[in-house]
Amino acid sequence: MALKLKSRELPAVEFRAVLPEYLGPGGECFIEVDARAGGPINPAYIKGGEDLALRARVMDRKSRKIDDDEAFIETDHKNAKSINRSRFGVLYDACVIKWRSNIQTESDDGEVTNITCDRDTFLALYEQRGVPELAAAMIQLEREVLEAGKLIEEDDEAAAKN
Repeated sequence: MALKLKSRELPAVEFRAVLPEYLGPGGECFIEVDARAGGPINPAYIKGGEDLALRARVMDRKSRKIDDDEAFIETDHKNAKSINRSRFGVLYDACVIKWRSNIQTESDDGEVTNITCDRDTFLALYEQRGVPELAAAMIQLEREVLEAGKLIEEDDEAAAKN
């Protein structure tokens, strides 16, 4: 039997990272994220992590059945990339409330536009090669979201001791 309990108000995390100027319209380029705390305090984050762990185990089990060494390594690498991308998908789905950025993209015909601040673009930023500052910003966001959850958990433990 599953219990449906009231959920607690999760603290907000306000994240901002300054990115290399060449990514933006000139001047300061940034990414800002309003998010909920993650980790054990966030039931949606826990469920997403559990689902992801199960998916990873299934992928691993299937890849072990591959006899060809090269095919096994290629599949294993592809699976690892997929799981890592999905990790940030869980972060986005369970924690990100909204985000903003002035990063610009250029189309094949040379038209420059601001990126769209949606889930797909968020995940694409993490995967962008050649701009380590983007990956670093995404990893820092993940750390801050998890740290916010850890602080609440520590506060709850301290209150329980009193």
